[in-house]
Amino acid sequence: PFGRRISKTVDGITTEFFWQGDKLIGEHHADRHRSYLYEPDSFRPLALLEGFGPKETKPYHYQLDHLGTPQELTAPDGEIVWSAHYRAYGEISRLDTGKIDNPLRFQGQYFDQESGLHYNRHRYYNPDVGRYLTPDPVKLAGGINAYQYVPNPTGWVDATGLSANCPPKGIQQPACKTQNEPETPDVSRRGAFRQAKRDAGIPMVQAPDMVVDPDIGKAKQYTTEKMTDKNRKTVLDENGKPINTKVYQFTRANGSKILIQDHSAGHKYGSVDGIGDHSSHFNLRPIEKPRKGYLEGAKKHYPFRK
Repeated sequence: PFGRRISKTVDGITTEFFWQGDKLIGEHHADRHRSYLYEPDSFRPLALLEGFGPKETKPYHYQLDHLGTPQELTAPDGEIVWSAHYRAYGEISRLDTGKIDNPLRFQGQYFDQESGLHYNRHRYYNPDVGRYLTPDPVKLAGGINAYQYVPNPTGWVDATGLSANCPPKGIQQPACKTQNEPETPDVSRRGAFRQAKRDAGIPMVQAPDMVVDPDIGKAKQYTTEKMTDKNRKTVLDENGKPINTKVYQFTRANGSKILIQDHSAGHKYGSVDGIGDHSSHFNLRPIEKPRKGYLEGAKKHYPFRK
């Protein structure tokens, strides 16, 4: 129903699949029941629950890379029960640990051991060649190559097999639901973020660069910075605490890097004329000028409702 695969039968054993929208949330056959939990509003797996009933269920936690691809599954005591290395287009090159099996691969993909293919919601994907078996259901909106997964699998994902660059305004596609979203106060945070990416020429499916956060010394998809005013003094919230902001870095097709600064808390600088005061918004900056730089054709701010 609704284009989803609800069961499969292999060697006489039928496995049933359970869905919530486009997300696979469970699978069941006579000898096993599993549930999958995800990070909020995403296809990034968070946990695997295996077993029948609350008393017998065993939880395992996913450890992901920057694309949301499972690298490890760990038990509550920290034991690694599944671990693998991948080739660029998602095929496992080496299974390091396999005490339990894990079928989740790239976001939205489920590995079928019997065929070696990945079920990707609307079509099947072959990780060996990095191509789909059937053409893109969104036709040319997905690009000239109707069988391509993504142009660059190290920075992009396609969780449903339908993602595409947004077409000209007025032409709606499944991957561009927020394209015509109105300006503040009705625009969502996601809508404002996507608009900033579009204005910077960043494809919707491209993930932020992995950068080292100097505060913790680890690579993440964003860094955290304290907000400062025009005099470079730390801006405080109503409780007198520093306001921390997230900064996302993206590399464009021409190699240049841009920053999307998340000012969800907004800021009031206390100026009599109100200059610099803004509600929740994103800033889009070239990496060379993170404070006052602007991109040609971009807005100064991308406001959104909180």
